[in-house]
Amino acid sequence: MADSMTSAGANLAKNEAVQTIYITALRNTHALEKQAAQMLERQIERYAHYPDLVQALRLHKSETDQQITRLSDILHAHGEDRSLLKDVVTQTVGNVAALVHSVTPDEVLKNLYTDYSVETYEVAAYTSLIAIAESTGHAQDVPVLRQSLKEEERAAEAVFRQIVPVTQGYLARSARGEKADR
Repeated sequence: MADSMTSAGANLAKNEAVQTIYITALRNTHALEKQAAQMLERQIERYAHYPDLVQALRLHKSETDQQITRLSDILHAHGEDRSLLKDVVTQTVGNVAALVHSVTPDEVLKNLYTDYSVETYEVAAYTSLIAIAESTGHAQDVPVLRQSLKEEERAAEAVFRQIVPVTQGYLARSARGEKADR
């Protein structure tokens, strides 16, 4: 049984369609990280009344920049470059989402929900990417991908921990008639 599993794994590693799936997943995750970096940058600039949230976002922005570099390095090692078109499309989507939230009176809350959603999405994306790398014979990429996964898990937890205090701060500022959206 173990020999047939090893043989099946070897067949996957040699399958061109499966290799294409891996490269596409790397490109998708790279584009996702670029979008996340832009979103984080805009939020960091805007949240004067929520310093703990800004601190968490700054830390993760630094990690996100490193993740982008790591993914670029992996793509390059496989003879690929990131998809410029995909980067532009996902960044545009991120810009539109930020613009929509920026005109709402509860901008900080909506962005907080989005941040948590993005972080959990990234956790799922890296988990899948690791499974694909392992199945396609790219075990050399797994440690770097696991590092990014751990960072995303920590970021998701950090954003989650901000939901109650930011919500309470938003309510308190609003009750005092102060600007609370950011």
